[in-house]
Amino acid sequence: MPANGASNSEHLYKPGCGAVDFYIDGADIYKVEDWCDKNWPYSIGYGAGKGFVHVGIRSSRARVRWDY
Repeated sequence: MPANGASNSEHLYKPGCGAVDFYIDGADIYKVEDWCDKNWPYSIGYGAGKGFVHVGIRSSRARVRWDY
């Protein structure tokens, strides 16, 4: 498990679950986050204020949203 990571993190790939934190160099991270919120059918962690967006896949829990 990565430092400061949660034991049930989507980043620790398990069948039906996975995630990535990302940014697009040169793009407005808030616009990227907004696009993801409107178009990504799975989980999103609103991390734009910290410079990234979290997108994940939880087959059992679509459209989960939270703030970092």
